[in-house]
Amino acid sequence: MLRPRIDWIAYLLLAAAVALPATAFAAHDAIPDPAPRRTKAKLKPLPHMDREAITISGLSSGGFFAHQFHIAFSSLVNGAGILAGGPYGCVENIRNPFSPWVRLDRPSAAVIACTHFYGDRYLGLRPSQPKIADSLSLIEEARSKGTIDDPSNLADDRVFLFHGSKDDVVPGEIVQLVRELYEKFGLAAPALQFEEKPANHGLPVTIFPGDSRFPKRGCAEHMPPFVIECGFDAVERLLRHLYGAAFKPAPADAEAGGTLLPFDQTEFVDRDEKRASMSGVGYVYVPKQCLSHSCRLHVAFHGCRQEVDNKGSDRAHDDFVRDGGYNRWAAANDIVVLYPQLTSMPGFNPNACWDFWGYSGEQYLNRNGVQMRAVKAMVDRLLGR
Repeated sequence: MLRPRIDWIAYLLLAAAVALPATAFAAHDAIPDPAPRRTKAKLKPLPHMDREAITISGLSSGGFFAHQFHIAFSSLVNGAGILAGGPYGCVENIRNPFSPWVRLDRPSAAVIACTHFYGDRYLGLRPSQPKIADSLSLIEEARSKGTIDDPSNLADDRVFLFHGSKDDVVPGEIVQLVRELYEKFGLAAPALQFEEKPANHGLPVTIFPGDSRFPKRGCAEHMPPFVIECGFDAVERLLRHLYGAAFKPAPADAEAGGTLLPFDQTEFVDRDEKRASMSGVGYVYVPKQCLSHSCRLHVAFHGCRQEVDNKGSDRAHDDFVRDGGYNRWAAANDIVVLYPQLTSMPGFNPNACWDFWGYSGEQYLNRNGVQMRAVKAMVDRLLGR
């Protein structure tokens, strides 16, 4: 039991040694801009992780992905927070409005039916909405094939759903389908919580940080980095719900309570999986106390165009992993936060969205999907499996 701890402490010391000079607040955690796409640092197991308190969350495409990861690995995951995300297999059975007996192609279904990223019309006609019966059928089919865990595991989990009433990208009825799906598997209030507040499509925070390269984004705005100042932390609300009572107030300085570390993601993806769209670098936030006593694990999936290694004038850089609120609440409540990272891939994933429409392969929805396997392997590594 001693060796993993020594390795992890050495990892922290190494990270501190190679960080940027401490010239300002939280400089020891600074991520270069543009961010590196490779690192030699390896993800190390933590010796005191609670294996019965693993939760996940995500925004937008990350919300879709968090939900399908929860369905696929329900024996592993104990709770999920889904912000502006939709139901399992949402794109699979949308009918073409010109040929109702033909399925609409998945990319079109993703951007005009499961979301309204490009509006709600397909060549002028509105396609049918996703149906909860289709999601349930897909889940049952996957269960019978053994490609997802038994969905009966969901019944004793906790789930937090959020939708912004000013969100025109993911309609409220899409998020409601997720609620209905969980209800079909036995979840109900208070374990299943749905909240809707006057916010746009983004990650609500109490105060948008002043060290971002962007101006403050108001709660009604939908602009990079898609972290919006709304007077409340959505992350606090979801983590408080997922972990229940005895939730402690967050410190003002998350970096004083822990460290944000890069790690090599390439070892979790086979070299021949060209459409994985995984970045070479992922990040993990480790509160100081998690080196010596039990902590919980939370996996946070960014939304489209929120990846750290993005480029261009509107790049979000580290606003999701540092400014979304996760680290502050994690430091106070003994939670390690894993931030898997995608990278943009021209032609099939230009906005670095998590795969909820099949661009990475036909297995994208189940445990065999390339992104699903990669994240599961990262979780296993942290748990020392």
